[in-house]
Amino acid sequence: MDKNLARLFNKSIKSVGLPPGTLPDFNLQNEYDHIHLSIVEYTESQLIEKDNISLEECLQHLITPEKTWIQVNGVSDPRTVAALGKHFQLHPLVLEDIVTKGQRSKLDEYENQVFIVVRVLQYDEKHHCLKDEQVSIVFGPNYLICFFEGLDDIFKPIKERLKQENNRIRKLGTDYLAYTLIDLIIDYYFLVLEKVDVQLDVLEEELLNSPKKNTVERIQKAKKEMIILRKSVWPVRDVINRFLRLEPPLVSATTQIYLHDVYDHTVQTIDIIEGFRDVVSGMMDIYLSNINIRTNEIMKFLTIVSTIFVPLTFVSSLYGMNFEFMPELHYPWAYPAVLFLMLGIALVMLSYFYRKKWL
Repeated sequence: MDKNLARLFNKSIKSVGLPPGTLPDFNLQNEYDHIHLSIVEYTESQLIEKDNISLEECLQHLITPEKTWIQVNGVSDPRTVAALGKHFQLHPLVLEDIVTKGQRSKLDEYENQVFIVVRVLQYDEKHHCLKDEQVSIVFGPNYLICFFEGLDDIFKPIKERLKQENNRIRKLGTDYLAYTLIDLIIDYYFLVLEKVDVQLDVLEEELLNSPKKNTVERIQKAKKEMIILRKSVWPVRDVINRFLRLEPPLVSATTQIYLHDVYDHTVQTIDIIEGFRDVVSGMMDIYLSNINIRTNEIMKFLTIVSTIFVPLTFVSSLYGMNFEFMPELHYPWAYPAVLFLMLGIALVMLSYFYRKKWL
């Protein structure tokens, strides 16, 4: 099964029969066992940022009243997730969803907490394929925790904005910070869609001009990518819609204004994806039509050649009969005369086909 398509059927990694909210027992040799923790504490006037810190150091910073943004890269160690969950009193179902890959984008509201799952799309330039990863966000009155795994620091632009004084993120609450993270993720959608658009243009041009042996395979790959795009982006609209409907103090009126804008962007990405799906759906028809046209052209050429040689074959077979009394055989100019006759027949037939626009 294709790696990208396999992501669509990613099952829960917890053991069968365990009660809801039970964290799975990961293999300690997992490639993402190393948990990378970073923390940003900020107010309107100051900002403290620490990268690659231990869990103990992270928990020590959480006793301060400043707004805190914790970034956890790697969720393969349930001990770290459980420790943060215990400190912030996260619901066991939230912890289970954080460490379980393949979650659908969603928003769950708890007492004084909001849990959001969003799919992040990136385009792998090396392998020319889509990468679909999960980002989990939990925020409360003065904190926000972001969990993801196997991704680069995709939120670096937000950190750069935080370093600027008099920045809106510093002035507003963590609900606005959650909005900025989701808005950045949707911006990544547009970058991915731009790459996909270029690939589809190249594939469509190849279909119209010179289909190759691997063209069908590339069309099938494009169809699978459309499935991934639709599965990742469509639920985000519901997430933003539910985010808009949250009541204070979970979300402020100012944040709701900006959420309307990101909702419009999400709908725009969905419209683009639906357009791509229509294009890809028609590609197979274009390919089959192109193949049929080429086949018909070849058959027409062979038919014309065969039609021209039918009277020539008749003339040559007529004079190839071994009869004794064939007066033309005794004339010295008979042989070139027959050749010219055959050439004349061929030219007349070609002229006729040309006037009929069969050539």
